[in-house]
Amino acid sequence: MRFISTRLADSGKSALSRLNWPLLLFMLLLLAVGFAFIQSATAMRTGEVRFLHMRLLKQWIPLGLVAYVAAARVNYTKWNDWSWVIYVLAVFALILVLIPGIGTERLGARRWLLGVFQPSEFAKIATIPIIAFVLGGSNLSGGMKKFFAAAAIAAVPMGLIVLEPDLGSAAVLIPTVFAMLFVAGCAPRLLLWGTFATLLFAALFFAAVLVPERLEPERKAAIEQYTDKVIFPHWKKRILTFAGFDNDPLGAGWNKEQSVIAVGSGGRYGKGYGKGTQNILGFLPRAVSSTDFIFSVIAEETGFRGSVILLLLYAGLLGSIGWTAFACRDEQGRLICVGVFALLFAHIFVNIAMTIGLMPITGIPLPLVSYGGTFTVAIMASLGLVQGVWIHGREVKN
Repeated sequence: MRFISTRLADSGKSALSRLNWPLLLFMLLLLAVGFAFIQSATAMRTGEVRFLHMRLLKQWIPLGLVAYVAAARVNYTKWNDWSWVIYVLAVFALILVLIPGIGTERLGARRWLLGVFQPSEFAKIATIPIIAFVLGGSNLSGGMKKFFAAAAIAAVPMGLIVLEPDLGSAAVLIPTVFAMLFVAGCAPRLLLWGTFATLLFAALFFAAVLVPERLEPERKAAIEQYTDKVIFPHWKKRILTFAGFDNDPLGAGWNKEQSVIAVGSGGRYGKGYGKGTQNILGFLPRAVSSTDFIFSVIAEETGFRGSVILLLLYAGLLGSIGWTAFACRDEQGRLICVGVFALLFAHIFVNIAMTIGLMPITGIPLPLVSYGGTFTVAIMASLGLVQGVWIHGREVKN
């Protein structure tokens, strides 16, 4: 018995010594920040609603820790067969959510199953190991084949997510895939053509929304009868508001205006925890203050100093992921880290940029800080994959 207990103790010490402790520490710190400011953001809600909100939050974080540990314990190379299964299930869930009567619709978008599960968040994470396997672990030969295989794998969930409609969540997969292709050594000409095609599509999309605003009413109506069939009304509203064509501060521009006011009014040191007047008085809409606009709450209550500290925590988390990618001796593991890095960076950049008025408003949450059950669990699972790469990917591959 003494021998067995000694071996178990040594095994435990060995496992703990192999962890990427900064990665785990920064993740837990960001979760703590999120938990504290979600409490502050929901303080003025009715008792029942706030109780349900916090109860769900307390359930999602332990579930995310389970997902983190499970993903970290398994050697990522053993996920290859299962990753295809998970990817197919994620795509199937995205199809189900679009079916009336099955998917739950809120605020004009059909994004949830059973009212709480958001397949798009898991689909984004499920795409990363598949592309990493295709680019770094499969027997697929030829740079062009790998490029189009990766693009096709990402295109399926992206297309389904756009139909929900959720353009922001679909768009963050674009820099994720491009970053993985770049690190995988994809031919520069393919990356340039891919970048050109993406920018051209984005330019045409924005032109279809903005150009008619400068035309006569008759010509504008003639163009909009076609563009309105493929551009959802709330996308158009947000772009026009951002570009200044639709100056509607009491309507479509309300969230943006109040968010900018909240961030700016925080000043250097903030108004104090739980004392943000934009949030307390309901100018920052309570339905989104704990989700898409949690950074506005943090900036108002902690000011510039608190915002910088939050950014430093994210820099530490991203730095830990980058160091894991650098230390990994296996290309597939390195690509998993790059994919997670790019996805998190895109979320952080877009969310903060929209809250300070530098980008159109999108439903992009702030990783580990915004309230969101499925999103939190998915992000923690992806960080578990990175932890698994740190544990299993630093050995020389024969």
